[in-house]
Amino acid sequence: MVSFGGDDGAPSPTITLRALGIFLVALVAFAVLAPTLRFSVAQQEQLRQLNARVAAASERNADLEAQLALWQDPQYVQAQARDRLGFVMPGETPYVVIDPETVTGGLSEAEIEAEEREEARIAATPWYLHVWDSVQVAGESATGEEDPSGLTVPAPASG
Repeated sequence: MVSFGGDDGAPSPTITLRALGIFLVALVAFAVLAPTLRFSVAQQEQLRQLNARVAAASERNADLEAQLALWQDPQYVQAQARDRLGFVMPGETPYVVIDPETVTGGLSEAEIEAEEREEARIAATPWYLHVWDSVQVAGESATGEEDPSGLTVPAPASG
């Protein structure tokens, strides 16, 4: 048998010139378009950030306009002057509560904490120091003066 044309046992090329050309064209297209696509994505992100900043600025602007409208009301201005500055109208008597917890009869947090610290100090003090303190208090009282214990001391009889 006689074989004609290319059946001589040599392998045929797996990549043709046409496939190589298409690959090169795709590679060049990718090299040209990749930076453009990257720039486009970066611009989209910048646009998203700017839109968020614009939305935040318009929300702040709306809040400030609402606050400005409040300050245009004379009753609101008067209420703010009373609350913030303590102003009163002529003829009114201002009352200032210095410590609301004292007025209601309760102890403030600072007083409760001070009492707890004092109780802890007393509990940590040895018994002999308590005795010594009572001896010192007893030695400081003089006849005729008020007794720190609350008992009355009879005056010495002269005579």
